[in-house]
Amino acid sequence: MDDKLENKLVKQFPNLFSDYNKDMKLTAMCWGCECNDGWYDLLYKTCEKLEPLVTKWLKENPKDFDFKPRFSQVKEKYGTLRIYWTSATDKMYAITDTAERKSAKVCETCGNSGKVRGQGWLYCACIKHTKPEDRDNLEYLENEYDKKHKKIKEKKNG
Repeated sequence: MDDKLENKLVKQFPNLFSDYNKDMKLTAMCWGCECNDGWYDLLYKTCEKLEPLVTKWLKENPKDFDFKPRFSQVKEKYGTLRIYWTSATDKMYAITDTAERKSAKVCETCGNSGKVRGQGWLYCACIKHTKPEDRDNLEYLENEYDKKHKKIKEKKNG
């Protein structure tokens, strides 16, 4: 993920990203968010739901700081977003599970609608960011049809 976007997440959600840039012997967050920018909005919205839950957990469990819920890794795996925790509540896990499922329909490059594609190495992409060998014929034809009709509309209106 772009450093500026990643830093926004870290600054906005300090509890979730409290292991950010820590030693690799302690956390995989030493590598930051290992995904593309297209999932930024999805990750941000997920963090908006989670940060208050972690804050609440900290108030209710002040002596259990070593078990504080926080991200241990954020990455792409098998074409979807994966969020791993040091520990978390069932509700926190449910929120991240939902985000991971949603990511299978969001282009990891641009954030538009996409789907998981590829053979061997999977990735989630819209038609624009799909490798030519991973496009199915119908989808390719639909995309070309949409482009052609957009040009026709532009000529009529312009």
